[in-house]
Amino acid sequence: MSSFIKSSSIYVLSSIVSAAIPFILLPILTRYLNPAEYGQIAMFSIFTTALAALIGLSVQGAANRRFFDEKTTEFELARFNGNCFFILLFSTCFSVFFLLLLGPYLAGYLGIPLTWIYLGVLSVFFSFILNIRLGQWQIRGKAKSYGALQIANAVVVLVFSLLFVVLLKLGPSGRIYGIVITSLIIGALSYFTLRKEKLVLFKYSREDINYALSFGVPLIPHVLGGFLLLSVDRLVINKELGLEMTGIYMVALNLGGALNIVFTSINKAYVPWLFGQLKQGSSNNKLSIVKKTYGYFIVLIFMALLSFLIAPPLLKLIVGERFHQAAEVLPIIITGQIFLGMYFMVTNYIFYIKKTKYLAYVTITSGAINIALLLILVPIYGIVGAALAFLIANFWQFSCTWAVSAKLYKMPWGLRELR
Repeated sequence: MSSFIKSSSIYVLSSIVSAAIPFILLPILTRYLNPAEYGQIAMFSIFTTALAALIGLSVQGAANRRFFDEKTTEFELARFNGNCFFILLFSTCFSVFFLLLLGPYLAGYLGIPLTWIYLGVLSVFFSFILNIRLGQWQIRGKAKSYGALQIANAVVVLVFSLLFVVLLKLGPSGRIYGIVITSLIIGALSYFTLRKEKLVLFKYSREDINYALSFGVPLIPHVLGGFLLLSVDRLVINKELGLEMTGIYMVALNLGGALNIVFTSINKAYVPWLFGQLKQGSSNNKLSIVKKTYGYFIVLIFMALLSFLIAPPLLKLIVGERFHQAAEVLPIIITGQIFLGMYFMVTNYIFYIKKTKYLAYVTITSGAINIALLLILVPIYGIVGAALAFLIANFWQFSCTWAVSAKLYKMPWGLRELR
């Protein structure tokens, strides 16, 4: 447990530093960009989020899971990673062909320049390589290397964003250039270190590709469901209320998203430890895990209640005056993020037993609920309605995932079992 605490501390610390950098950018960007321009950046973010489900076909998780298979040699792991790169290249070529046909339509619908569509492909491609690199460090317990690269990525995007937006005054395009150039640099560095550590071997294996696809492809609906759950709100707001309100809402999401970064980092440290504990199959270990999980839930619920007191004045202190309306929705968004943090604690059992298709059912359902609520609530309540839809859908996803997880993998969740 001490190694978990140490690793978790490094992950959380690096994530706090990484999250602090967007906080540094937020007061600057909200003073150099108007809400409509900030809304364009939000649309680019939505596009790259959706594209990430297609480029790489979500097989980076398979590279992490393969490490925990018994009697797997380093040669086999390197070959498997190489075949994940083959999938990345093929899926990228397919995506480019698709975007050559539909790119102009997408750009017009999202309200962004056509060049941003193709820059988005570059960003997602190299971000996949970064995720492979981070995942290989995570499963090997190399939290310091993981944290160093994560912080480097955040610092580089900060430098380029300030250069292009503040000094060169390129407006929202400057922010996009900063994101894409950072992806190129950090992605190339990630690939170099993978090759240097002999973690990638380019040797075709049908077995490896089938394994990776059997893990990743069922996750595509899950990822797309996550997109419907976490990103489609901006599309609805843009259509119903315009780019300006989208930009205001995006500011609140960015501030609330800092929690998601922390939750994700805790989960990155938690997963290797959890899988190791589950592999032992001890009843006492399972009981201890459940008790710690419930304690974590109590802390998160307290944080959600506290956010209604401190979040609105904090937002007004950080962002420009034109974005102060975001204070209305920030506590609701934080509460929705809290349920997402709780979701991480119950979803890992499904990954452990490799039955990821069930996650797709839950996430697609949650995404559909989110869309329905958005279409009902946004015309009536504006961005507050979007935030309420986000909260309710995240609560549904957490509750259903917990129920599915409890059915697929036996854990002592009952209160009587905890005595």
